Amino acid sequence: MIPFREQEGIRLVSEEKMREVYARMQTPVKLGKVMSMEGKYVDCCGVFSFENKWYMYFISIDKNCENSGYQTRLATSEDLVHWKVLGTVLPFDREARWDSLQKAGFPSFQDIRFGGSYALEKVNGWYYMSYLGANQYGYEPDPLYMGEARTKNPVDCGAFERFPQPILRPGDPDARRYECKTLYKSYLFRDEQCTTGYPYVNAYNAKDETDRERIYLAVSEDGEHWTRYGDAPIIDNSSEPGSVCKISGDPQIVRYGDMYVMFYFRYDIGKPGYDTFACSYDLQHWTKWTGKPLIESEYDWENMHAHKPWVLCVDGKVYHYYCAVNDKNERFIALAVSEE
Repeated sequence: MIPFREQEGIRLVSEEKMREVYARMQTPVKLGKVMSMEGKYVDCCGVFSFENKWYMYFISIDKNCENSGYQTRLATSEDLVHWKVLGTVLPFDREARWDSLQKAGFPSFQDIRFGGSYALEKVNGWYYMSYLGANQYGYEPDPLYMGEARTKNPVDCGAFERFPQPILRPGDPDARRYECKTLYKSYLFRDEQCTTGYPYVNAYNAKDETDRERIYLAVSEDGEHWTRYGDAPIIDNSSEPGSVCKISGDPQIVRYGDMYVMFYFRYDIGKPGYDTFACSYDLQHWTKWTGKPLIESEYDWENMHAHKPWVLCVDGKVYHYYCAVNDKNERFIALAVSEE
């Protein structure tokens, strides 16, 4: 574990700046379902640009979860609204590997500028994907480990080469206090500012023995070998006095001016999960938005959860993808936008 970088003074994001970010990220127009599959739960999308076309990685699992696991699929779109499934990028298999039956992948090392290209960037001459993996069936069975794969063509469904071993495990010697049970979604990005002292950063949520989830960082010199950064989570809503927060998860970090904005979801026990955000200048000290959520349950088709964000700004228009869950046993990707 690498300690948080020493600083002479801590610069926190002002309330005025937080209100500015909230106003800019608003997506009041909900377009509803944009990605679903018959007989499956669809979850956790990541949208990116490659060779001037739009693509989405998303994960799916059979509704009969006992005999299924996460697989990563690929879709494409011309307008960011209507999507066509192209195939399966990371299927489960029956090999004797640590990740054979669970592979939930996410795009890595894309342009993180808010309003930028959102293109995937090569690292070491490769394109990368991080994923959570396991070798047992079921809906997110414990423990889950963090894997990484690479390819020369990120939209070729059969081209990814998985690393032979996890890049991070909950049982690693440097695992921190609240990440001892399972590691969940990871967001790998190149930090041009090297704010942590390292060019590559990994933000992810992890679970402890009480099943509460918090968000942590890891860092890397080469984008392949990762070391935990800091001795504590950077987002921890579960340890606040009287908190009923069970999950802070699925981080996506973008650059907005001279700040980092982290989109993530929060789930409080007894309430629907919702999307919110936090802002930071140093990736260590985060000011959490405490006002009205960016996305929350409003309609019958999302009455259980409206959560797990992926946010883009294209030609000034904001697109907020999220996972909608309802009491009709449906789970799919929905989209809200800033304007019609």
